[in-house]
Amino acid sequence: MSGRLPSIYADPALYDLIHADGTDDEVWFLDTIAKDHGCGIKTALEPACGTGRYLAGLLRRGYTVEGYDAAGGMLDFARKRLKGWGKRARVFRGEMSTYRPKGRYGLILNLLSTFRHLMTDKEALAHLKLMAGALEPGGIFVLGLDLSIYGEDVPDEEVWDCRQGGRRAKHVVMSIPPEPGTRREKIINFVTEKKRLLESSYDLRSYSAAEIEELIGRAGLRVEAVYGYDGKPAVLHGPERALWLVLKK
Repeated sequence: MSGRLPSIYADPALYDLIHADGTDDEVWFLDTIAKDHGCGIKTALEPACGTGRYLAGLLRRGYTVEGYDAAGGMLDFARKRLKGWGKRARVFRGEMSTYRPKGRYGLILNLLSTFRHLMTDKEALAHLKLMAGALEPGGIFVLGLDLSIYGEDVPDEEVWDCRQGGRRAKHVVMSIPPEPGTRREKIINFVTEKKRLLESSYDLRSYSAAEIEELIGRAGLRVEAVYGYDGKPAVLHGPERALWLVLKK
């Protein structure tokens, strides 16, 4: 993270603003996937739950939810958002590679390439194994991530305007592909809000289709189904790189 500009992650409300668009559609799709591929048990767990927007949406669809995150500010925001749901919604502090869930869940979700913040094979495998152990029989783990095609990836930039209530911002995301053999993709965020400019940069671990499939297998999971971010069926080793993988034991 830059020492000159504040990180976007230090402001949970701003983080929520720039990720809010499309959340309702994604929650609807998660519920649809659970109906089509899951076990029918409406309990959900979200590792690295952030501000709790997915958990709130699942609550409105009849789920009992739990989440955990390593950032105290995010957890405070999520607890306020979920406060009125009583025992149907709980959030805890924990790291993806070490937190052991307290129950069993029909649906586990880890989207937005959050899984790729785990920068070593050991950490990533530990997380997948913990999630496999937390699934109800027949339950599903939806893992959303962007894959790499080494030698073909090029730098990319996305820009979008964000609105929520009376708050507005512009978000620019730049991605720089990994150098050969490094497994590190550089992500740079710029957010402008009124006269503020916030920046956050970090690395994400890269995965080819073969690399993620091999790791999933080592964790005792298998790929049940694959969808693109547009909600249409896809294949793991196809041309699409932004995927939701539906995993089962």
